[in-house]
Amino acid sequence: MTQHLERDVDSGATGFPARSPLDPTTTHRVSVGTVRRRRLVGVLLVVLPLVWAGHRAVTGGTGLVNWNGLRLLDDLLATALSPALDPTFLRIVLDGAVVTIAFAALGTLGALLIGAVGGLVLSDVAWARHPPALLRMTRLGLRGVLVAARSIHELVWALLLVSVLGLDPLVGVLAIAIPFGAQTAKVFGETLDNVPAEPLWALRHSGARSLPAMAYALLPGASPLLLSYSFYRFECAIRSAVLLGVVGLGGLGQELVVSLQSRNWDEVWTLIFAVLLLSAVVDLWSTRLRSDMAVVNCTEISPGLEGLPQARTGRRSRWARWSAVVGALGMALAWWVSDVSLAGLTSERTRTLATTLLGDLFPPALPLGGWVQLIASVADTVAMAVLAMAVAVALTLVLGPWATQSRPAPGHSVTRLRRAAGLAGWLLARFVLLFLRSVPPTVWAIVALLALFPGILPGALALGLYTGGILGRLVAEAWESIDTQARDALRRSGVRPSVAAIAAIAPPSGHHLLTYTLYRFEICVRDTAVVGVVGAAGLGRLLAENLAVFRFPVVTTVLLASFAVSVGAELLGRWLRRATRV
Repeated sequence: MTQHLERDVDSGATGFPARSPLDPTTTHRVSVGTVRRRRLVGVLLVVLPLVWAGHRAVTGGTGLVNWNGLRLLDDLLATALSPALDPTFLRIVLDGAVVTIAFAALGTLGALLIGAVGGLVLSDVAWARHPPALLRMTRLGLRGVLVAARSIHELVWALLLVSVLGLDPLVGVLAIAIPFGAQTAKVFGETLDNVPAEPLWALRHSGARSLPAMAYALLPGASPLLLSYSFYRFECAIRSAVLLGVVGLGGLGQELVVSLQSRNWDEVWTLIFAVLLLSAVVDLWSTRLRSDMAVVNCTEISPGLEGLPQARTGRRSRWARWSAVVGALGMALAWWVSDVSLAGLTSERTRTLATTLLGDLFPPALPLGGWVQLIASVADTVAMAVLAMAVAVALTLVLGPWATQSRPAPGHSVTRLRRAAGLAGWLLARFVLLFLRSVPPTVWAIVALLALFPGILPGALALGLYTGGILGRLVAEAWESIDTQARDALRRSGVRPSVAAIAAIAPPSGHHLLTYTLYRFEICVRDTAVVGVVGAAGLGRLLAENLAVFRFPVVTTVLLASFAVSVGAELLGRWLRRATRV
């Protein structure tokens, strides 16, 4: 008789809401042989691209290490303990921090507005069970627009918007709001769909109007996750606002780039410490809010995974209420400080430039070198993302266990010295992960280009360090949520603690690592545009070169290629998650 194992049903590929991959509730039977074949194919699809990417990175025909640049890197590291602290420069840092926070806050506000409208349109439970054909077509078209919007990096949005609006502060807000809003609409729609729909249908059948019925039936159950995700999105927007400094929109990011290019290393460290402090404050605030709203950690609200956790009602804490009040007041203050005006969107100059830009973008044209150059850039992009994820996974394997708060088994005493050592290791690992993800990938790329010649490797190293900080946090928090009852039961039955931990904890830990590695790979492919803009390799570099000389038809081709690569990476990641899941 053929043996079978239970396997999760994944409805994420259909576009409809699915259960979290970490908490499946529906199963069907798949043979052991099928599972083994799928896992083998999955492993080959990971190992072979890694070998290919490494070979492509080291056989580019140019040198790898810039020995002259290593001296500059040594100068940078030597000034780490002597940052610039003169009052004039500290005032510049403070002004840059205010601009960064303002862009992040207003960009988050715009994303939430887009997400609220888009989430209602995309939500299945918000509409009739059999919507009319016109509505179905409208929703399908909106899904396509949102996928395209979030596949373009916010830095690329900023570069395009600068062509129309100039260095207007509105560019920074829109560059964050558009892609973040597209992702927020997806998350909001799935969150509403995960709320039990019976109360909504009861109100609708009793004659209640649609919007009041949804407000009473869906929002109470979805509000904890929606509010938590909103602050999580603000946490991400802080990093994006720093990143947009490359375009020249101001803030800490622009000061960082200027100081790096001027080789004022003491100023660089002051700005890095400022970014680190800002990120730490927002991170702690967001973590506290998620805890109070009964959302355990950021892994529950990480976009890109196949479904979100079942929405649930969290406790209404004073911290959450004050956070909402402070957030609302902060939005108004950010609008006033940033001097953002929507008038630029409707001016005659904007309409003329936008029309000219759209006319210049079409029809698409191939870059110099034709298909060979385009395909080579696509290959460099994929190779860079693969190597970056290898660096990120290595960092996660080293730092992740230390960044995970261990829970001792019942009855297992821990000495004070060991507890203190564990706390010190946890704090150090968390600080390193925070440092890695707080420094923008563009800054990591500029630093990497001091030691390495332009190509795949500096871009991969920069993205790997940045992604390692994010992946390490996601995986560490996921590991903290693992149920340890099986480990404790094995220990009580006489199994050695190390063997019990490996047998009970290793399988779910590996599943978490694989799930979030594939999820971050999809995002890493999109982020390659960032390091390419500052001179690494791939489609980002091709995009920056053609934007600089106003070859907009080629820009369109590069954007279409980036969209195709992003969608392909997302589909491949989804298939791999399904193929390697038992």
